[in-house]
Amino acid sequence: MPILVILNLLFITIVCYLLFLKPTDYLLQTERIDIKNKEGANRVVISNEEHIPNPIINGKEYERRVIPAGLLFYDKKGDERGGIAISENEDMNFNAIAFDYQNADAIGMYSQDNLVTNYFKAGITINDKDLSGKPGHNVNRINLFTENGDAALIMKDVNEVPRLVLRVDNSGEPTIEMYDSNGHITWKK
Repeated sequence: MPILVILNLLFITIVCYLLFLKPTDYLLQTERIDIKNKEGANRVVISNEEHIPNPIINGKEYERRVIPAGLLFYDKKGDERGGIAISENEDMNFNAIAFDYQNADAIGMYSQDNLVTNYFKAGITINDKDLSGKPGHNVNRINLFTENGDAALIMKDVNEVPRLVLRVDNSGEPTIEMYDSNGHITWKK
């Protein structure tokens, strides 16, 4: 909850700055802003791609697989707990909002689109916490997405095997599929 208060105060401050100081005469420009707690640990970081920090899990820094610009959230110890990421390369845009468990992603919302083809996808991913404590590991359980006009809800078991799939394809045809624990279809309508 305190993180929401901090973000709201930051947002209100920026809006007031832009409204009451002449935006054409004054402009705050920087490549990174760190908001820290009294102990010096990051709580919120706003950064461009060049200065985005690597993720920290249980006090250890890991290499970031994708280098986005964004807004990162941290717990009071300075471990990453989620954020908003905006990344792009020559072919693809990828944007995400994520909130993390202590060791990996918990829930994420994302969108991506190919700049060369007409491919697009947007969705929500919900994960169970991996109780092994391995950094970056979780158990993907629910995916809700649209991909190139096909919409689907996929629910998986604890082994990440799809067990129930609800789908409506781009022609409007709905299907319901059930699978056994080995991923073999057992029922389809």
